[in-house]
Amino acid sequence: MRRTFDVARAVALFSILLLLTPAVGLASADDYDLGVREHVFDNGLRLLVLERPGDPRVACKIFTDMGALNETPGQAGAAHFLEHLMFKGTETLGTTDWQAEAQIVEAIDEAEVELIEALNAARNDTAQRGVFHDYRHAESSPRIEAARSRIAELESMATPYRDNGAMMRWYQAYGGTGLTATTEQEYMKFDINLPAERVDLFLRVEADRMSNTVFREFDQERMILVEQRLGDLNRPATPYTERMAAVSGESSPVFWPEGHYPDDFMQYSRAYQRELFERYFVVNNTTLVFIGGVTLEEMVPKVERYFGAMEPAPEPPRSEAVEPVPMAERYLIYRSDELAPRVELRHGIPGVGHPDRAAFDVIALVAVPAIERQLAEAGIAARVSANTRVIHTSRFGVPATLNFEVATTAEAGAGALEAALTALEGLAAGAVDVADLELAKKKLRTDWYRTVADADALAFEIGHFQTMDSWRTLPEYLRQRDAVDTEQVRRLAGRYFIPDNRVVGIVRPRGEEAGQ
Repeated sequence: MRRTFDVARAVALFSILLLLTPAVGLASADDYDLGVREHVFDNGLRLLVLERPGDPRVACKIFTDMGALNETPGQAGAAHFLEHLMFKGTETLGTTDWQAEAQIVEAIDEAEVELIEALNAARNDTAQRGVFHDYRHAESSPRIEAARSRIAELESMATPYRDNGAMMRWYQAYGGTGLTATTEQEYMKFDINLPAERVDLFLRVEADRMSNTVFREFDQERMILVEQRLGDLNRPATPYTERMAAVSGESSPVFWPEGHYPDDFMQYSRAYQRELFERYFVVNNTTLVFIGGVTLEEMVPKVERYFGAMEPAPEPPRSEAVEPVPMAERYLIYRSDELAPRVELRHGIPGVGHPDRAAFDVIALVAVPAIERQLAEAGIAARVSANTRVIHTSRFGVPATLNFEVATTAEAGAGALEAALTALEGLAAGAVDVADLELAKKKLRTDWYRTVADADALAFEIGHFQTMDSWRTLPEYLRQRDAVDTEQVRRLAGRYFIPDNRVVGIVRPRGEEAGQ
């Protein structure tokens, strides 16, 4: 059979091979020089451009330095909820008659003030008093129900003026693809990939979103989050990993699960969401990232046109929660007939910007085969994995954890735990396999070259590092990973893989005695 030659596919494969070639040997410092060009406007807005001449498209992202770290107790998930609300449009996008709708929106805000007063007045009657969430003196009050009914009535009155999906239609009409938004512990981002000649559309939409967001369909969006949360909780692993996160952290919201408890969703208010929006969505807390067929010289006047008139606001408050120094080994016994038995070791690790952080990407990959060998010597069949994920995110600018998970049988759990601990103690004693170390660094370099080949993925990494610490930290972070040697692995394993910095998780079937 005759095969046709796909020129585009061949060129793409050749390009990837060129990118991956340096992974054969040690990467040089120049491999990680990103070529990012920066301009900071007088109002504090940061513009980052990576120029790719000839590219017909541009990866466009806007990062705001806020997320779950900025939430308060009882409002877990509020940052993610704000992201949903910011997709509902502005005074010019998402409405058929803003002047008419604005009067109803104002009335809704006034009705919510009354609802909050009613909830506060009934605080003793409606307080949750049961350990198992099984008793309140009252579920509501006539005043609360009257306020809720008034809000629902006003929301119905506003419905005819709403034009859902307006932003999406605009982007799609002008060649936009990959419209997404993400909120994690330290950032919120909106992004789109556009033809280079349509980049103004992104600036127009995002400047409008930053200045004029209207909170539409508030309770409908609240219930969408509830449904998402319930779906997440239906996965057998979710309650376990969230309990592990809760045991791993004492004060930082990094360790809070989204939505926390179901009651948090019901606490959300337009007033609190507006406070978050006005406090954090300001130009001096924002970074624009563009990668593709544009230049810095082209983008500066464009950005100035849409964002230049915005005044800088008072610096948004930082997260004041600081994890205490670890002082005790902690154990979690989780009983489940749906989740496969396993043991897990979590150790606290520093955040991005700390000189030790980058090495843990390497150590995670080095430790897995070390644990596998110990398990094999003990005759234990198991599956070993490592990650740095807490809730949804795997990298932070604040302390988090490195997690080793060993999936095995309930009967082998104790032996698997002993084998994993022995392997980590071996690393701390200097028993570092050089072949494992070089393979780990080669894998990380290969993953990075794949990231570089994807403009959207690279733009995310640049913006994410800016919210965690600085985009300039990224090249040095990559070089630090390449420089990891056996002595550094030994030193860091000895410093961090200690009992007082450890959380042990054990999953076993229900019905087993704790001592078994």
